Amino acid sequence: MSTLAIDIGGTKLAAARVDDDLRIRERRELPTPASKTPDALREALKVLVEPLQTTAQRVAIASTGIIREGALLAINPHNLGGLLHFPLVQTLEDLTGLPTLAVNDAQAAAWAEYHALTSDVRDMVFITVSTGVGGGVVSDGRLLTGMSGLAGHLGHTLADPQGPVCGCGRRGLCGGYRLRTRHCGSGAGFPGRVRRQNCLCTCGCRERTGCASGSALRAGCRAVNCRC
Repeated sequence: MSTLAIDIGGTKLAAARVDDDLRIRERRELPTPASKTPDALREALKVLVEPLQTTAQRVAIASTGIIREGALLAINPHNLGGLLHFPLVQTLEDLTGLPTLAVNDAQAAAWAEYHALTSDVRDMVFITVSTGVGGGVVSDGRLLTGMSGLAGHLGHTLADPQGPVCGCGRRGLCGGYRLRTRHCGSGAGFPGRVRRQNCLCTCGCRERTGCASGSALRAGCRAVNCRC
């Protein structure tokens, strides 16, 4: 059975046709629409999947944000250009006529890493540090998504009550440190002296981000009582 796999990120949209042997037969990539309005995202997804959908039997989506009852939501209103509620599963089913499943991208990555393990592990915590900080939890061999799709979202765990403010409005979250590192790292167009100072600032921010991520990972491991 051929699967149309779709990755929705803040900067790009990607799709591939994947066979049961896990080989990628075709792939496409487009930039995420700058406006990120529902109409713009729907049109971009249509352009992305049309050349691939004819030989697929199902659709699987890994997306940034939170997936709740098939809808795409963002905890941080600055993510996805403020796209707060998008009927993701329904949109792809309408576009392709195929059964569709959607999950948060970090949760999808956690599930993939779990299946790549060679040892007999039933419980695992996974963390990803990219544009933001995310994670996933596997407990007793099952991926946890939670009542509202938030399970394993380690970026929104508390690292320091006096830390920076996250885009969601709360202070001291692990993801807030990653946001600060991204801002510190942007020194293009400034004089060399400013860039050097910026580099020192970035190094400090990266260290704090690493500590915050480690704290979130330890908390997740303790909560799940996992082996890895």
